[in-house]
Amino acid sequence: MPKKINKNMELWESVETTDPQYTTKVNQRGGFTAIGAQSQLRTATKIFGPMGSGWGVRHEHIDKWEDVGLVIYMATLWYKVNKEHGKDVECYIPIHSSIKYNNNGRVDDDFMKKVATDALTKGLSKLGFNADVFMGKFDDNKYVNSLTSQGSGQDINQDLKKMVTNATKGLSDEDKKKVLSNLSKVNTINLNSILKRIEQMKDSY
Repeated sequence: MPKKINKNMELWESVETTDPQYTTKVNQRGGFTAIGAQSQLRTATKIFGPMGSGWGVRHEHIDKWEDVGLVIYMATLWYKVNKEHGKDVECYIPIHSSIKYNNNGRVDDDFMKKVATDALTKGLSKLGFNADVFMGKFDDNKYVNSLTSQGSGQDINQDLKKMVTNATKGLSDEDKKKVLSNLSKVNTINLNSILKRIEQMKDSY
């Protein structure tokens, strides 16, 4: 007997599986699996269309609690789905997050990007994006290994690899060798910090 299709789960099941190469284990706050934001944007674009026309974020609002150095971000995630008679219907999800931007006088320059990205990641998770991570499946090594054995995550993203390689132009031969020796560890989560470190190395000359 053929399996009955649950249309309510079509979107969820199409985006729930996460490619391990776009995740990073974080040892802070008890440990968790971080998802590469760029990979989520790519998947959302694949499903809904380009950001700004098929999906996006509206009504962004920021509250600062300066006495405790906390910022609270609130916005609306919107996306279009094709319903009856080929007509697009716009749907909405409230999203929010918070982050400490000032810790004992040390201000995090990237707090706006971090809090907005975290809110978007959590918002997309309500639609099923990377559900296997949020459901704790990435705590099971057998599950992660099964994804890898299926071919998911085995190849390093060539675009990221090329970006780092190009950025090393202007480095000394010794520094360039150090960076390229760790090229296999590059992913969407640590890319920006690697590129920033390369620029700092250049500035030190």
